[in-house]
Amino acid sequence: MLKKLTVRNFRAYRNETFEFSKINVFLGPNNSGKSSALSAINLLAQTAQNYRTLSTPLLLNGQFEQLGTFLDAAHGNTSRTVIGFEFDIDDISVLFEVKYRQQRREMYISKFVLWQQDKQIYSFTERRDSFSIRYLGRPSEQFGPRAHRRPGFSGFWPQPRVFSIIGVYEQDDDDDRSEREFFRDFQRKMRLCERRVIETLSNLDSLSPFREQPQRTYIYTGDAPNHIGRTGANGVSMLVSDEGRRGSQRAGFIQEIDRWLQVTGIANGIRVKNLTPRHFEMCIIDHEGKEHNICDVGFGCSQVMPVLTAGLYALTTRSISEVPIYVVQEPEIHLHPNAQAALGSFFVGLANQGMQIFIETHSDHLVLRLARHVARHDIEASDVSIYFVEVTKDQRVVTSLKFASDGTFEPDWPGGFFPQRKTESLAIARDRLQSNDSNPDQLNFQYL
Repeated sequence: MLKKLTVRNFRAYRNETFEFSKINVFLGPNNSGKSSALSAINLLAQTAQNYRTLSTPLLLNGQFEQLGTFLDAAHGNTSRTVIGFEFDIDDISVLFEVKYRQQRREMYISKFVLWQQDKQIYSFTERRDSFSIRYLGRPSEQFGPRAHRRPGFSGFWPQPRVFSIIGVYEQDDDDDRSEREFFRDFQRKMRLCERRVIETLSNLDSLSPFREQPQRTYIYTGDAPNHIGRTGANGVSMLVSDEGRRGSQRAGFIQEIDRWLQVTGIANGIRVKNLTPRHFEMCIIDHEGKEHNICDVGFGCSQVMPVLTAGLYALTTRSISEVPIYVVQEPEIHLHPNAQAALGSFFVGLANQGMQIFIETHSDHLVLRLARHVARHDIEASDVSIYFVEVTKDQRVVTSLKFASDGTFEPDWPGGFFPQRKTESLAIARDRLQSNDSNPDQLNFQYL
């Protein structure tokens, strides 16, 4: 799980640290910079997922983010800025800094430090006319010039050339055997950390607020995508691919989406309707059992389907040891308040089954539903983190908020961001007094 992230001189943030939980919510006015933290997570993930083929430390334009150039990504938009990231994945901590060479028009790593359980595994730091390297806390100069060679990098991850010098020590004396064992231990720890960091960031999917418009007809392509796609373009293919499976191989995405649509009152379900051997249409089934092409119903149906599909897909494809990461921006687009609140229940269901979620939203209904679940003890208060981002007097302020165990906010919300919270507040009060709810199905989703 991604436990902590510090960004320095990246987009809206000069220096900001975020402590993450199972559910992490970012709120604030438009153009306040709340999406910059999610952009950093997406950037790390798309770099990690392609790192073997990269000749640059950051993949600024990839499957999750299109950030333009170094100047566009740097805070203040200057080429002399040093962009820095520091993040914790379980007991592993990674810090790296990226600079820009104006003459070559290229990015490069100027600093990289790796810790595991607070013990330094490896560090590389560039100085003006030199650099320093440490292996398990020991300076490279102790091991001769071959150990003191500048490392190569795959994405932001170092590939220390010391891996190739383990065989240098050919004598059988005790000192040489000690050196060989030292470097073998270093190599083992580096590869273990690399695998865990890359696997965690590779197990991420991200959905932007700009989602695909529905099509009147679709083509059976035979694709079985493993990511929703930044605009949700793969959502329909995921549904069709799963629907074509039989028996235990079918996850039942459509059935789960049907249940969510029924509980929220949006529709009675969805259906893949064959038109020809090559073509099909997505239909919405109304409460009278009639089928309508998805283009002929409210826009909210097509916009929420990728949100639901991506979350359900991540649960079914993960291994027991994995914690899928799901980044979703404005999941509530074009939904009425009741459905916005039900998305809060949807995300709680995902988190309780082993997923880490990052949400950017403007919906007070969604956030207050999270508060309601905390009050009901459906999820621990410590498992939900909220960040409110605002700009005051040309200064960007990030306020970290938490829920108390009774569903109230700690501290109070800044500036009356939620002026309309009466209905859910009353529901929270009711839930404190009684264990039964008037609509329990909407509050409890146990998927698949």
